[in-house]
Amino acid sequence: MKRISDVVYILRSYAKISLLTRLFIVIRYLVCPWDIILSYLRESGKVLDFGTGHGLLLNLALQRFPKLHCTGIDHDQRKVEAASKSTTRENLTFISTDEIGRLVPASFDFVIIVDVLYSVPTDRWHEILSLVSTYLKPEGIIVVKETVDTPRWKYYICWLQEIIAIRVLKYTKGDSPQIMPVDYYLKQLAANRFVVEEHSRIDSGYLWPHYIFMGKKVD
Repeated sequence: MKRISDVVYILRSYAKISLLTRLFIVIRYLVCPWDIILSYLRESGKVLDFGTGHGLLLNLALQRFPKLHCTGIDHDQRKVEAASKSTTRENLTFISTDEIGRLVPASFDFVIIVDVLYSVPTDRWHEILSLVSTYLKPEGIIVVKETVDTPRWKYYICWLQEIIAIRVLKYTKGDSPQIMPVDYYLKQLAANRFVVEEHSRIDSGYLWPHYIFMGKKVD
């Protein structure tokens, strides 16, 4: 029943955008374990969703934790515009990466990155992780949800889907999928001054190799 109510909530929130895009967002909701990601948030605080896309995560977050103050940022202006049409809340803002100067350094309690790094060449991961660290408070929490390279059959499903999304449908902007092993993510996070406190598979019941990392910023 919760999934049905969430889908209804999503369709209502995105009523001002095209039916095709709403369908894409609903499918996106159904194939990712959002409740697990949201479980790392708290009832209050400031959240930065880096690579927010259509803003699905933050809309779901405010459905559960209405006192949060959320900002979503993305490099795809079309998605930012669609996300902005999904809300009239004063505590939810969507901006493009061109407007990143509006953000105040060390002002966010949480930074969340969901399925972003895989679409970026690995030699730019340091740039992204270093950037989000700038906006996270000392001892602030980073949550990274990505796909990893095991189990292999799920890896191949994920890889094929992303090729279609990036190159055929062009719903996702980015390079060829960079689906890396767990150890690689751990090393990248550690190299950018994050202490990973939890990490685990969250792919039970899904065809995709979802994996989550939670850590804290250390100075």
